[in-house]
Amino acid sequence: MKLINKKSLKIDCLLLILALEIIIFGIGNYGLYEPHEGHFAMVAQEMLLRKDWITPYLNGAPYLNKPPLLYWLIAISLKIFGTTEFAVRLPIALAGWIGIIVTWLWTRELWGIQASRIAVIMLTVTTGWFIFTHQLLIDVLLGTLLLVSNYFLWKLLSQPKSYVFFWAFYLCLSLCLLTKGFIGIVFPLAGLLGLIIIKRNDKIPQKIKLYHGILLVTAISLPWFIAVEKANPGFLHYFIFNEHLDRIFDRRFPPDYEVSKISALGYLGITAVWCLPWILFLPSVIKFVWQQYQNKHQNAIILIAIAFALPILVFLPLSSRLIYYSIPALPPYIILCAGYFSYQLSVINYQSFRIYGIISIFIGISCLGAIFFLPQLLILLPAINNQIEINQLITPVLITLAIGFLVAGVAIIRSLYLLSLLSLFFTLIITYLAVTKGFTIYQELRSSKSLIQTASSCLNLDTLWVFEGSREIGTAGAMSFYLNQNKSAPKTFNQLGWVTGKQGNSYRIVMVLADGGNNRLPPQFPGKSPSYLITKAQLQSYWDSDRSLVFVTDFLRQQGDQNDPPDLNLPQDSGKPLLEIAPRQLYGNVTARENWCQKNL
Repeated sequence: MKLINKKSLKIDCLLLILALEIIIFGIGNYGLYEPHEGHFAMVAQEMLLRKDWITPYLNGAPYLNKPPLLYWLIAISLKIFGTTEFAVRLPIALAGWIGIIVTWLWTRELWGIQASRIAVIMLTVTTGWFIFTHQLLIDVLLGTLLLVSNYFLWKLLSQPKSYVFFWAFYLCLSLCLLTKGFIGIVFPLAGLLGLIIIKRNDKIPQKIKLYHGILLVTAISLPWFIAVEKANPGFLHYFIFNEHLDRIFDRRFPPDYEVSKISALGYLGITAVWCLPWILFLPSVIKFVWQQYQNKHQNAIILIAIAFALPILVFLPLSSRLIYYSIPALPPYIILCAGYFSYQLSVINYQSFRIYGIISIFIGISCLGAIFFLPQLLILLPAINNQIEINQLITPVLITLAIGFLVAGVAIIRSLYLLSLLSLFFTLIITYLAVTKGFTIYQELRSSKSLIQTASSCLNLDTLWVFEGSREIGTAGAMSFYLNQNKSAPKTFNQLGWVTGKQGNSYRIVMVLADGGNNRLPPQFPGKSPSYLITKAQLQSYWDSDRSLVFVTDFLRQQGDQNDPPDLNLPQDSGKPLLEIAPRQLYGNVTARENWCQKNL
């Protein structure tokens, strides 16, 4: 028996290692996408540069939008691995992998070894989980912490005298709070409330020592909030009202960028996309959940089902919903889906399951058909310089998807369910490897890396960088990240365009227009105005001076807005761009042009 368990564990470890390799593949191969990745990266980098782990800074000024946990994790990674894209994205990738491990563990305890391995396979290649472990956003980290919180709550309910599960549950709640703010603890507590109502058991709070737990969560998380409020008076009011209450009612300032917003129907649709390909099983999974609830695992089923539903239902009626808010729903859905699929493997000739085989075959045929309409489909994609490369990438992907879904469909119809699962698994691995290549191809559209690195080689360190501005200041953060990447401050420098931390460490920042238009209003945090803001009049004054200055246009401007033409904020006598990479244009004053590399003119 021990030999069997040891062999089984070895197989599971190999499968989890494979999942890790898939999750981290390619995370360092492309520049920071803006604005979302830029702000996380630069805040973490500034924690190291300023040696200040309390107040988050972005581009030299306090940035008080979010709690610090993800910033801390990225800063630690940067300290260990250096200022690279790999180091920036590694914490989220590892968080995604931990989510896979907990999904494996919980599924194993509920439905056995086979179901747990299916769960690993499914979550590793779930569309949303893969994409958002390769893009730096909070939601995968939050999704994993919510999953772990619910798991330890379930264990605490069954073993209420366990101090390990008590501390683990409330520690996870504290980390949720330090990750996303108060919304981070609303979801697990709502799950607990749902459990109390459904079970009609008001003794549950006493059973899990809820009031002691709240004191523990407060003791762990409150010191940071107090420290930030002390360093930045007004932070708590701003954080509670602007970042929570006003965001709920879509009154947050500055408003979220339009590209991430989505309608209620679109939110359901994009959630279905994030769950691909396993969303196909949703009707059967719902039926399976009801059967499991009636038969066994009631506490677990309730917690998992609520954890799946809440990120979808809570944000559905809110106009402030963003496309990635439903990502935390993926791990709980995969647990239920893996339980259902494992159950299906034990059923002989289950006729109704064959409908999924027909759907899979239809998807495969559709992928083949899409090849013939590829030229028309490519028109929908943003134009890039290496369009031929993206064309050559998409065709093999469509062929791979077609073969994978056709094989899976035939296997399902022939009741070869494990073969169908493996077919989809390896098909999606190949597809996602191509997706990471796509991130690299499209980095010129969404990252300032190429522009900064190309221009920096032709400009001196004293050059003043000015950004037109954007609704999301994270774009300026990404520019600052690359300006400081593996560089140190010279012994003497012009103070404008540089800031100094607590212990005398100086680093470069990007100046940002304060009056660049309604589409690019800067954030308004408690305290004095950020030192990086300048007016158009000041820009013109610096432009006419002897100091080298470059001006970068806003690549996120709303296309077709007649009130916001591309030349709206250009200085007088700006001339032609010194450098143009995709939607970004870099202009230089006379001094910058005189020092510019001749090869780039």
